[in-house]
Parts: sequence; C-alpha cells; structure tokens
Amino acid sequence: MVKVLKSVLFFSAIAMCAFLVSCETEKTPPTNTTQSNGVVLNFVGLINGDDIFSSTKMSGKFGGELFSVTNWSILVSHLALVKENGDTVQLGDGYQWVSFKDARTSFKYLNIPEGNYKGISFMLGLDSAINHGDPNKWPANHPLNAFTTGLHWGWSGGYIFQALDGNYTKDSVTSTSNGFSFHAATDLMKTNFNLPFNYTVDKSVKTAIIECAVEKMFDSPNPILFKNTSVSHSESPAEIILMKAILENAQNVYKITKVQ
Repeated sequence: MVKVLKSVLFFSAIAMCAFLVSCETEKTPPTNTTQSNGVVLNFVGLINGDDIFSSTKMSGKFGGELFSVTNWSILVSHLALVKENGDTVQLGDGYQWVSFKDARTSFKYLNIPEGNYKGISFMLGLDSAINHGDPNKWPANHPLNAFTTGLHWGWSGGYIFQALDGNYTKDSVTSTSNGFSFHAATDLMKTNFNLPFNYTVDKSVKTAIIECAVEKMFDSPNPILFKNTSVSHSESPAEIILMKAILENAQNVYKITKVQ
C-alpha cells in the first residue's frame, strides 16, 4: 500500500509540473526581436521620365539633340537626414557610391532616431583631406575603395566625384553619333544638395524614392549643347567653367517624390 501511495504521489507531482510549465508558456507570448526603425534610400535614374538604361533609344534634350547615357556614377559624403529643427542624422559613415550602370542604387540604414524630418542632404564629392588621402585604406566594397568604384585618379591624386558618359547626335535626322564625357573632380567641384520632403520615422522601415532626372543636368539655368562642348574632366579653365555650369544645373536633378 505504501509503495502504491508513493507512486501515485510521484506521478501526481509530474503532472502538476507539466501543467505549471504549460500555463507559464501560455502566459509568455513570443517576443519580436527583428523590428527596427530605419530608412531605405532608393535612387531612381531617369531620362525624360523613362528608366535611364531601359532602352538604347536616344532621348531628346535641349536644342534638338538626342542622347543616351552609358554610365552615371556619383560619390557622396555627409549623407544625412535633416530634422525639423535643421539638425542632421548621419546615415552610416556618411559616404555612399551610387552607380546606375551597376544597379547600385538602394541603401538601407537601421536604428534611425524616431521623429519628424524635413529632408535629406548630401555633398557631391569629398572633403579635401579624404579626397587626397590614401584610397587603399578603405575596405573592399566601401564607397571610397578605388578598386570597387573605379573613381580614383591615381596619377593626379583625388577622386572623380561624378562620372557621366554617353552618346549623342546633333538632331533626329543625323545617324552618326558622338560620345560625351563629363567627369567632376578636384576640390573645386564639391557641391551641396538639400532635398526637401516632410516625413516621419517611426517603428518601421520607410523607403524614400529619390528621382534623378539626368536630362536636367544640361538644361537650366545653363543650357548646354553637346555639339559645342562634349568633354570636361575638370582640368583646363574652360573645362572647369563647363563643369561648374553642369553642377549648378544638377540642383534640379534630384528630387524626393515620396517616403512610404
């Protein structure tokens, strides 16, 4: 009888422990540890409203010329979100390489402070110390790694801030095309951009769509005809004047169209 009683008590205790564990499990819901607030910057390259590389067909531009783009690549620094009060929140280490040819156009940043923002800012180009520093110190896949981007002039020192290359014809009748090449470089070509747009960062990842209309690079306020000048490597006085005009036009190129 004693053995039977001990067995009953033993199995009763096991059943009670299992019941308590089951209740505790039901009371404690699983915790979601993957949620993180942030922002994705999605640069969309356009040529007269179409995808910049969707077709080899040439598009019209100022003066009746037709053109197409084979390469558009930019180096930016001080990339940041702008708060309502004007303070900035740097994204990553502030550097980024955007290459439409290589489809390197989308960048995700997590753990962004929640709150209201009024835009995005960045500088095309680099501060002088970085521009003329050792390009080999940057790790592979970093925006400033010369082997990754191909945007470093080893022979002269410094980076190419923007490479824009393509082909053009002087009108819709001419079948023969010529090439154009506009490379912004040297400390003189650093250019700041502020893209206004009101949005809120909350407990989610928002995507900012930044449309980049390449044809506006040659339109206003400085209309540029390829047949008059189709090359600038930011070297001679004439090339410097031309590149300054292109970068002034570039203030109309970038636009945030939505944050969703």
